[in-house]
Amino acid sequence: MALALKRKVGRAWKEREVAELMEYIKKYPTIAVFELTNVRADVLHELRAKLRQDSMFKVTKKTLFVKAAEKAGIPELKNIVEGRLKPIGLIFTRMSPFKLALVLQKNRILMHAKAGEKADVDVVIPECNTGIPPGPILSELGKMKIPTRIDGGSIWVAKDTLVAKRGDVIPSALASLLMKLNIKAVLKGVKVDAAYDGGRIYSGDELFIDLDAWRQEIKSAVKSAFNFAVNVGYMSKETSAQVIALAYMKALTVAIQSSYITKETIQHLLRKAHAEALSLQSAAKVQ
Repeated sequence: MALALKRKVGRAWKEREVAELMEYIKKYPTIAVFELTNVRADVLHELRAKLRQDSMFKVTKKTLFVKAAEKAGIPELKNIVEGRLKPIGLIFTRMSPFKLALVLQKNRILMHAKAGEKADVDVVIPECNTGIPPGPILSELGKMKIPTRIDGGSIWVAKDTLVAKRGDVIPSALASLLMKLNIKAVLKGVKVDAAYDGGRIYSGDELFIDLDAWRQEIKSAVKSAFNFAVNVGYMSKETSAQVIALAYMKALTVAIQSSYITKETIQHLLRKAHAEALSLQSAAKVQ
């Protein structure tokens, strides 16, 4: 009897879950999948709060999502979850998959580092009272070259100390100390593994945009376009000052070379004449 009731409750829950997933599939044009492994619950909670106006996060079973996709008339949608062995989370959103990936990348949260993780920021231990009583940890702090003093029965950090640079691996002793001092060193968030939008499935690699690289490319393109515009004499509010300055320098050079006397060229011509006279005088002495 109890087993039958349990099965009935289970079936009812699955039906409600599939119905809810169908509603989200029809409501949101973009659906993304991410692996739940290593995604901390507090990170997921913060992201849900930040994106709740445009997106819906959902943790569910892959089989139920596949069934909902088929019932919603989009059977190809199951391809974003099939073959994944680890637990998954889903994001239903009105954003494009590219914007979603960027938003998630920008909204990573600084968290405590575990041993073996790489620091995502320069890690500085500030001058402070650690609250840790003197003991074996003093030798560990010495190995980390952290200046300390004992005051009031606890260890004090004597001055601000850089203990890890961005990209450095955090050793076990440092990870433990940073945890005790509530200093965070690694950025955690959600990474899209695949997304469906407009009948197409995008891989996580396709959605990744290196903002720094694009920023440098745009800067380089702007600089090249500016230099080209100036060199061809194209006048605009951005180039006019440089075009006029370049034209002035070219005109001044031609005037000097042709010995054309004006108030702008007279000083240059006198210096040029003086230099030529000295050169002739030197050549005459040699002869």
